[in-house]
Order: sequence, then C-alpha cells, then structure tokens
Amino acid sequence: MRKIKILIVEDDPVLQQVYEEALPDYEYEKKLTSDGYDALTIYESWSPDIIILDIGLEELNGYFILKKIRQYLEDEDTTIIIASGAKEKSMQHGCIRLGISAYIEKPFKYEEINDIVKKAHESGKMTIT
Repeated sequence: MRKIKILIVEDDPVLQQVYEEALPDYEYEKKLTSDGYDALTIYESWSPDIIILDIGLEELNGYFILKKIRQYLEDEDTTIIIASGAKEKSMQHGCIRLGISAYIEKPFKYEEINDIVKKAHESGKMTIT
C-alpha cells in the first residue's frame, strides 16, 4: 500500500513534533518545513497528497501559499488543511472559499489530529455554513 504524502508547514517546533508523532509513519510519508518559500519548493517538486498549513508563518504566510496553490497554480486536488490560532471568522471563510478541506483551531488535541487529517482527505472541500 502506498503511503500518503503529507507536507507539514509549521514554524512551532513543539507542534512539528506533535505532527511527527501523531501521524504514523506506516500511513504517511512526511516532509516538514517551517518556511513558506521552502513549502512551495517542496510542493512543486514532491506533489504531496495533503498539506497541513500554518497561517501564521513569518515571511510568507500560509494564506498566501494557499492562494498561490489554488488560484495561480490551479491545483484543486491537493487536500489542504489550515491550522491556525486565528479566531476571526473572515480568515476562516476566506480559506474555505479558496478550497480547504479542514480548518483546525490551535490549540488542538494530539489524539484528534490523525482523524482530522484522514477525514479531510476523504471528504474533499469544506463549505461555508
């Protein structure tokens, strides 16, 4: 069985470790980065099935990366999950309009992350309710 390729874009080392431990190696082939520019390079060369994307990156934020992937690179197939501490509904709605599969509010429970990733990958795009 082919492993699911997942790109994790997170600048918090503690959360990087949480993702690393919560997403089992037997299911996922993982690449981790804390840099938005690096994330785009990995995305273009590696073609992940899933991207977990932190919105609050320093130089190139996650919203810009999401927009580039969806609008400029015209990729509607990659499952993109946003992870953010931002509580503003406008940010969530903007991400949903761009075609994310899940929006995870930080802090999240370690035990739930694998289920969230699986459900997002299986279900497709979110809609605004």
